[in-house]
Amino acid sequence: MMRPKGKLAPKGLDGTHTSTSSAANAESLEKKFSEFGDASSEFVKMVSAEEGFSYRGEVSSVEDNLNLMKKVFGKWPVEIILSTYSLKSVGFRDLGRLLVGISSRVLSKKLKDLEELGFLKRNVISSRPPKVKYTLFRKGELVAKLGEPVILYLRNSMV
Repeated sequence: MMRPKGKLAPKGLDGTHTSTSSAANAESLEKKFSEFGDASSEFVKMVSAEEGFSYRGEVSSVEDNLNLMKKVFGKWPVEIILSTYSLKSVGFRDLGRLLVGISSRVLSKKLKDLEELGFLKRNVISSRPPKVKYTLFRKGELVAKLGEPVILYLRNSMV
């Protein structure tokens, strides 16, 4: 694995930057991610065959997959899902503060979209004034968990 120029090697347990063992560790980690990617690809092939749909190789499949990815992983849904997953439960105002640059109108629309897709649950708390907390349904939690290896890989490969 190549590191961009100017980047330090990862820190070891003692907090100092490592170099000799970090190259071997990086290679080992890259191999683990490669094996995980291969196993994931085999899983997708198996499930696709069982369910009777193609997952790649056909124009219609590519278009369907792109449309799905744009809808679920567009500008703000990823941030909303990951924030809710990390915090377990989050209010509208808290999300607005976390997601720098999102307007209340856009946040409200994205939250409604994620509710309709079955990712988020809107919980109204009886208080004065009423408060709203968002949590993930199982589907949203699973998407966040499936994304964890991708995030971990990107964090380690872009150090």
